[in-house]
Amino acid sequence: MKVATITITYNRLELTKKTVESFNAKTGVDFHLFVDNGSTDGTQKYLEQFNRIELGSNRGITDAFKIGLSQLKDYDFILKLDNDIETVTEGIIDKMLEFYRLNGLNYVCSPVDLNLDPAFAPVSYGKDNLKGFNMSYVSHTGGAFQLIPYNICERLVKERRHFKAGDFMIGKYYKRHGYKPVYLEDMEMRHIGINESCKNYIL
Repeated sequence: MKVATITITYNRLELTKKTVESFNAKTGVDFHLFVDNGSTDGTQKYLEQFNRIELGSNRGITDAFKIGLSQLKDYDFILKLDNDIETVTEGIIDKMLEFYRLNGLNYVCSPVDLNLDPAFAPVSYGKDNLKGFNMSYVSHTGGAFQLIPYNICERLVKERRHFKAGDFMIGKYYKRHGYKPVYLEDMEMRHIGINESCKNYIL
C-alpha cells in the first residue's frame, strides 16, 4: 500500500520544521509533497530540500490541497498532515496501514490528538476493538493527521464544498459515501499549533 503525504504551508516556519523532524524521525511515507501558499518568513527557502509546489499567494487550504492531489497518482492513501503536528507514535503509518489491511478500506483514520481542543472534539458513537485495534467511531476525525483512502479523498476534493466547510462536514461526506471516520486509540499525535491555523489560513 503506497502512501503520499500532502502538507500545506503558509509561514509558521518553526512549526513546519518541528513537524518535519518529528514525522521523519517516527515514521515515513512513499512521497511527501509540500504545497506553499506564498510564505514570506523563510519557509520557501527551507522547503527547497523537499518535493514542493510554490503557489506564490495564499490560495487557501482547499485549493492548495486540490493542486497537490492533482500531482499525486498511483497511491493507495493520502495522508493530510498539517504543518503544526508532532508525531508521537513510532511507526504510526505502518500501524495505520495494518489496520486497513486487516479491516478493509471503508474507514478514514486519525490518531488521538493529545492536544485536542474540546471545542473541536467529535461526537463519539462508541468504542470497539477490531482485530487488535482499539478504536472509536466518531462524527469526524482530526483533519490535522488523517490517513484517507485515495478514492474517497479524490472525490471529496473534486466535490470541494464539504472539504471547504471543515472537519465536521468532511466527516458527514465520508459517512454518506460509506466510509466510517474513526480514531485509532492506541496511536497518538500532538497538535502543537492548535488554534493558530485560522490566523494563517483561509479555507
